[in-house]
Amino acid sequence: MYDDTEADFWKEHFSRLLHKNMMSTDAQRITFDNCAGIIDGFKNRHPELKPDVNFYPTYATFEIFITDTVKLRIFIQNQVKCTLMQFDEGDYVKIVDAKFPYNPFPEIEEFIENVKEYAAELENLLTKTLHTKKQLKVAGEFIKAILIKKIGNNCEVCWKLEQQKTDFKLILQKDGESKTYILTPFCFIEEIENITNTCDFFC
Repeated sequence: MYDDTEADFWKEHFSRLLHKNMMSTDAQRITFDNCAGIIDGFKNRHPELKPDVNFYPTYATFEIFITDTVKLRIFIQNQVKCTLMQFDEGDYVKIVDAKFPYNPFPEIEEFIENVKEYAAELENLLTKTLHTKKQLKVAGEFIKAILIKKIGNNCEVCWKLEQQKTDFKLILQKDGESKTYILTPFCFIEEIENITNTCDFFC
């Protein structure tokens, strides 16, 4: 399944498209009745994209690939709905969709012009995310080992460690009371030492 980081990345850019479309001044509305000419104009300006366009009795669909695995689908009837989809396990899964009040093609063209920049930005983000995940995995094992050594034999105090996006949540329980602490990947030794020295569960 696609990574949440990648899906969130495209959602953010999609939201910017929607916001820009909503804030457009002198924007043209697009419906099934007037979309053919607008779509033909887009196809003539961007023949390399080879959009998949289909006209039906009451609606039209327009699809183009944003990347090798992400495509944009536009459904045009009395209103316009744009959907971003990503290839996942043999099929396309919706990342995000929204109704656009005005003709979305100007924003889409601007988006396409910046796709290479976005792709580089995404690659950098995924690399950092992977690095962070590896750091968290290693830190998590060390934290568990330290907690077992410091608290493991204390039958009165129970602990639970939950990994979050960039840090860990440590939950201590004693006699029905619960306390929560945040441990970071680079300072967890000092943080655990401070907790065990100051928390009244250990007094």
